[in-house]
Amino acid sequence: MAFWIVALFILQLGGFYIIALLYMRISKLDKTEKKQRQFMKEMEASLALYITEVQEENDRLIEQLSKLQLRPDTDEKPDYTQSSVPLEDVSSDTSQQVAYYTPKLNTAKVLSTYRAQQKPKEVNEKVQQTTSIETEFEKVYRMRAEGFNSDEIASRLKKGKTEVELILKFKQ
Repeated sequence: MAFWIVALFILQLGGFYIIALLYMRISKLDKTEKKQRQFMKEMEASLALYITEVQEENDRLIEQLSKLQLRPDTDEKPDYTQSSVPLEDVSSDTSQQVAYYTPKLNTAKVLSTYRAQQKPKEVNEKVQQTTSIETEFEKVYRMRAEGFNSDEIASRLKKGKTEVELILKFKQ
């Protein structure tokens, strides 16, 4: 009888030891998850700050281009800037410097093309989003009219069953 009591006592101590080990592992996992969440928050904040800085820089560029566009230019010829670029040695005893002239861009053209590029993207994205939603709704309605149940519609359109049921409820 004493043998069984000692054996049970040892098993109970072993159980407590295993429980303590599992608790320590779970606490380490929780700490790691907290660190990862904190790291994700910091990364999101950094990216948001970077995007804001880029947006502000773009706004300043547009503002400067607008100011340059408002100034009247008297001559129609493009302005040229001079930049000296050293050439490689053609001969072993002399090196030459050649001046290249690069035309300055017309700010009005740059600004108008930038604005034209920005507007269609925003409009196209909004139109594509609304048309894709409408077409998905129409597919669900058509398939229901053809006699498919919500499970079949969900599997064929690769959507959730509750999403399909919700779309069908909107129609009613």
